[in-house]
Formats: sequence, structure tokens, C-alpha cells
Amino acid sequence: LAASIDAYLRIRQDGFTVRWHIQYSTCFRCIHSITITLSKFYNPISIFFNCENMARVIKTVAIAGASGNVGRNALQAILEKERFDITILVRKQPEQVLGGVTVKVVDFGSVHSLTEALKGHDALVDATSIPDPSVSLRLIEAAVAAGVYRLIPAEFSTDPDNAQVRALPPFQGKAKIYDYIRKLADEGKITWTAICNNAFLDWGLRLGFVNIDIFKKKIGLMNDGMQTFPWTLLSSVGQAVTGVLIKPDETENRVCYIYNIQKSQKDMAALAKQSLGDENWQTKKLDMDRVFAEAMLELQRGVVNFQVIGDMIRYAITKPELEFTRAENDNELLGVPALSDEDIKRVIKEIAAEKKDVGTE
Repeated sequence: LAASIDAYLRIRQDGFTVRWHIQYSTCFRCIHSITITLSKFYNPISIFFNCENMARVIKTVAIAGASGNVGRNALQAILEKERFDITILVRKQPEQVLGGVTVKVVDFGSVHSLTEALKGHDALVDATSIPDPSVSLRLIEAAVAAGVYRLIPAEFSTDPDNAQVRALPPFQGKAKIYDYIRKLADEGKITWTAICNNAFLDWGLRLGFVNIDIFKKKIGLMNDGMQTFPWTLLSSVGQAVTGVLIKPDETENRVCYIYNIQKSQKDMAALAKQSLGDENWQTKKLDMDRVFAEAMLELQRGVVNFQVIGDMIRYAITKPELEFTRAENDNELLGVPALSDEDIKRVIKEIAAEKKDVGTE
């Protein structure tokens, strides 16, 4: 299109009059078509360009939650591409700022403040991880008001289209966000892409989140430990975010499913033993139905903490009807690599070495 317009502008130098008619899409942010009318004397010529099938290019990107686990990795991956203008939204000015990044201090409780900060941006990555969905809902509202084209919502979790898992307390806030963004997209006000990565591989091993403690060599076997589920490195989540920004047409208004490997807890524990030595491991069996029931009782008492929420999430990954396991994925589309058992063992050794480096037991 640019080359064609340039050619016709050159014609104008030869005495043509050029009139432009630009027709916008229903959302009034994207150009639907351009008609250029060239006239010289009494013989006008009209040239029509249909922009519907032209690829949308994302250039300006805002990130909320850039200091969190997902946000840091997304920011790093986006920076490495050297093709985006990046803004991070923060509550207060940080002491240090990465080169090539613009910082905007915002009030996350104010839609107006967020809207002003988001004006002029093509995309927003919501990497906030807050159980209360109100911040994400305000970000969505502000993105629409500011004319943001693509929003990557605060998903980065289980399959958002699985109604059973979304009914569980840890995922109810995400369900509200997902329903809201889809409603606005159906109205033509914004486009979205959700990323489903399931278990964070490196983060989960560092914290023992899936009941494999590689530092104390303790395993809490969830039921029989045989339910397979996807695992994804945080760096690969960042790569997926970047892939969405590079390929907005292929990822428009849908969920992208990614993972590095699919393994059961028992198989992952076996790889940990192979990596760190088979001796001195302690294993106990956990009845996850009982674990979930106890977590629900705590929640009813008003106890909301990392253990309670974690137990509910761990319960979900032991249930085949609640967990997503699939051969089809968007790994190749978004540049997410597959990992072998040897790769996993290397990751486990690296994480175990981190603990030794800081001198903790």
C-alpha cells in the first residue's frame, strides 16, 4: 500500500489533484479501506485499496506488572526483539530503569489515569497477578477508552475455556476477566489473545509448588502422581507474549496453548532424582480430595494464603477433567521450544545450584 501511494503521489507532481477518502472499521481505530481519486482536467481516476486483509503491525507496547514473574520475562523477551517501543506502568518511579523502556507512574485504581497512560499504544500486556480481578478489569476498560488494539490479559494459567476448573476459587477472578474481554471483542471494541501455559516449570521447582522440593529432597505424591499436565518455563511464556505481538492476525481473539513439556508429577520427580542423586529422598502420599476439602474449609473461615490457594491449584492438576493435556499447541507459531528429559535435568541442576550459591540449606 505504501509503495502504491508513493507512486500516485509522484503522479500529482505532473498536475494531478489527489483526493483521499479513508473508511474506518466499526471500531473506528483500524482503517478499513482507502480510496484515492486522481483528477486532471475532467477525467478523474479512482484507486481503491482494501485494507481488511493487510497485516496489522504492533509497534508500541505497554506492560502492567513488569516486575512480576511473567512480566519480567515478557519484558526481557520483548526487549530482545528490538522492534517495539515499550512502556511499563508502575505505581511509583523505580530506582533503576532498563534502557529502551519508558516508565509511566499511574494510579491503578483510576481508569482515567490508566487511560491517559495507554493512549498511543497498540498493545497492552497485563502481567499483574492479583486474585482480585478489579485491577485487570480497570486496565481493560482503560485500554478500550485509549484505543488499544490488542490486549493480552492476565491469564497465564489453565485453560480458560474449561468451565469446571474456572469454577474453582483461585480461577474465578480470571473467569471474570476472560468473560469481560471477550464481550468487548464481540462488540468490536478491542482484540485479545490469552496464553494458556499451565504449570510454571522453573518457578514451580524453585518454590516446590508441585510438591517436589528439590532442596530438601521431599516429594508429596499427589494421589498416584500419574496425571500428566503441561509445564512451561517463564522465559518461554515471555517468548509466547512476544510471538503474539509479532503475529497479531494469527492470534486474534483466541487462546494460545503453549508448553515446553508434558509430564506427570511422578515422572518429574524421577527426573529430579536422576539429576540430584537418588539417595535420601522422602516421599509421602497425599489424598488430593482431602487436601482440597481442607483448603475449602480454610477459605470458608476467611483464610486466604499461598498454601490454601496453592492446594486448590494442585488439586486441579490432579484431575483429568480439570487439566489440559493436548498434542495440539501453538508452540511453533509463538516460538516456544520443546524440552527433552535431558533439558529438564539441566534446569533442575541449575535451580539446585542457585540455592547453594546463596549459602542456604
